[in-house]
Amino acid sequence: MTRDAIRHLEEWANPRTVVILTLLLLGALWTVVITSALAARRESIENSVQLLQRTVRGLEEQTRQHFRLLNFFLLDSAHWLQRERRELAKDLTLRERIETFRVSTGGSVDIRFVDVDGRILDEAGVADQTRGAAAEYDPLKGARPAAGLYIGNVAVNPAGNRRELLASFPLHQPVRGIVSLLALVELTALAGSYEEQRPVPGGTVALLRLDGSTLATVPESSGALWPSTIAAEVVQRQVDQAQDSFVFIDEREAGETRQLVSYSTVRDFPLLVVVSQDYEEALAPWFAQMLWVVLLALGVTVPLVIVAWRSLRLLQAIAIRDAALHRLTTGDSLTGASNRQHFADRLDGALRRSQAEHTPLSVLLFTIDFFRRINDGYGHAIGDQVLIAFAEAARNCLRHEDLVGRIGACEFAIMLPGTDLDDSLVVAERIRAEIARISIPSDNGTVEFTASVGATAANAADQSIDELLRRATAALHGARLEGHDHVATG
Repeated sequence: MTRDAIRHLEEWANPRTVVILTLLLLGALWTVVITSALAARRESIENSVQLLQRTVRGLEEQTRQHFRLLNFFLLDSAHWLQRERRELAKDLTLRERIETFRVSTGGSVDIRFVDVDGRILDEAGVADQTRGAAAEYDPLKGARPAAGLYIGNVAVNPAGNRRELLASFPLHQPVRGIVSLLALVELTALAGSYEEQRPVPGGTVALLRLDGSTLATVPESSGALWPSTIAAEVVQRQVDQAQDSFVFIDEREAGETRQLVSYSTVRDFPLLVVVSQDYEEALAPWFAQMLWVVLLALGVTVPLVIVAWRSLRLLQAIAIRDAALHRLTTGDSLTGASNRQHFADRLDGALRRSQAEHTPLSVLLFTIDFFRRINDGYGHAIGDQVLIAFAEAARNCLRHEDLVGRIGACEFAIMLPGTDLDDSLVVAERIRAEIARISIPSDNGTVEFTASVGATAANAADQSIDELLRRATAALHGARLEGHDHVATG
C-alpha cells in the first residue's frame, strides 16, 4: 500500500470522521422521517377537512330540502284555509292532505293549528291539552306574526316522550279563528339520515339555529360537545367569514376535546349544519402509520449506532496499539527518552530548518560520571534508576519543543531549537544543578551522581548532524578532562 493510500485511509478511519458520518446519516434519516411525518400529517388533516366539507354540503342540501318541503306544505295549507274557509272539524279534505303528508314523511311530521285564543288544535279542531297555550309554550317563544316560517326550539312530546322540533307558520290574518300553523317535527328521522353520513369514528353532526341554539346532535350522547359557547363561536365565525364550510381546529381547555369542524348555512332558513370530527380520531391512521415508520427508523438507527460504537472502540484499540508501537520505535523503553535513531531524525530536521530560516540551534551532550562504578558497586537495578532519574530531571528543565534522547549506555543528548550557545549553557547548568540534588537509596547506601556536559551550536557550514555531534562530543571530552561535573563548549 502506498504512503498516499495509507494517509487517505488514516484520514477516513479516525473517530472524528466516524462520529461526523454517523451523525450525518442519523440526521438525514430522521430529517426524512420528520419531514415525511409532517407532510403525512398535513395530508391526513386535509383529507379529513375535505371529507367534512363534502359531508356538510350533502347534509345541508338534505336539510334544506326537508325544511323546504315542510315550508311548502304549511304555505299550501295556509292557502287552503284562506280559500275554503271551512271549520276544521268539517274540512275532511284538509284532514286527508295532512294525513297524506304525515305518511309521506314516515310519520315524522305532525301538523297543529293555533287559534285566536292561543289554543293548540289538531286537524279535527280538538284542543291539545298537553301543550297548553301557544303563547306560553317555550319552544315557540320568539315567533312573530306574519313573518314566514319560524323554527323554534326542541321540546319533548308529552304523549310519546319523544324529542320534536316545533316550527310555526303565521297567517297574514285569522282564518276560521286560526292564526298560525304548527309543524311538530320528530327528530328521529332527521337524526337517522345524519347518522348515516357522519364521519366515524368520533364524528358528530349538529343542527343549530343562527342564534346558537342546538336543535339536534348525532349521536345524541355527543350533545355535551356542543355547549352554547361552541355553538355561538361557530355562528360568529360564520358571520365574520361570510362563507360556508369554514374549517378550523378547535383547541379547548382541559375537559373539552380538540375537533375539526366544518359548517354550512342552510339556504333560505336560519339554520346551520355542523359536522365535526375528533382531532385525535382524524389523525388515528396517521399515528398508526407513523408508529411503523418510527419503528423502522429505530431499526436502522440502533444498528447504525452499534456499528459506530464498535468502530470507535476498534479505532481506540488501534490508536492505543499505534501509540505503543510509536513508543517502541521512537523511544527508549527504560527512560522514556527518544532513542538514537529518532533523536538523529529529529535533529536532522531541526538543522535543516535552522539553516533555512537562519535561526539558532544548540545541542547538549551529557554523560553520567563514573556510571560503570555505579553499576558495579550498587548493581544494574540502581544503575537503571540513575538513568531514569537523569531523564526525568532533564525533561523537567526543558521546554515542550526541546527533545532529550538516549544515545548511549549513559549518554544523553538534548536538542534546543531556537536557542543559541549562551542560552544553552544556562540550560546545561540548570540540568547539572538539578542532577546534583538527586539521591537514590540502596542497600549499600545513598547513591548520588554528577554529569559532564558538552555544548555546541549549529552554524551555516554544518553539512550534517555528524559535524554538530562531533563538536559536542569533543566538548564533552574536554569537560571530563577538566575533572568531570563540568560544562564545556565546542
